[in-house]
Amino acid sequence: QAQLAEAQKGNGFLLMGGDCAESFDEFSTDHIRDTMRVILQMALVITYGSGQPVVKIGRMAGQFAKPRSSPVEKVTMEDGSVIELPSYKGDNINLDIPTAEARVPNPELMLRAY
Repeated sequence: QAQLAEAQKGNGFLLMGGDCAESFDEFSTDHIRDTMRVILQMALVITYGSGQPVVKIGRMAGQFAKPRSSPVEKVTMEDGSVIELPSYKGDNINLDIPTAEARVPNPELMLRAY
């Protein structure tokens, strides 16, 4: 908390990194490790360039859902046509497959995330 307070006062930087919404297919120890490596590399560059400490926050390992500002989204299909579907809300809620059936909220996905 003290480090965050110092960053808020301008005596450091806050660096937050991670995925907007992780997918079950990409969730692995390797993916988390690689993301942390990128965050640490970014922090080194910021520290070197600014001479200021960096508070590092990783937003990962369980971000399987994401809020959406609209209940629907336009999806461009392989043939170039554009269709409107319920929004993809993350693998915890529905699937990122461009069909109406895949976009129906499925409580079994929450169990899979657990």
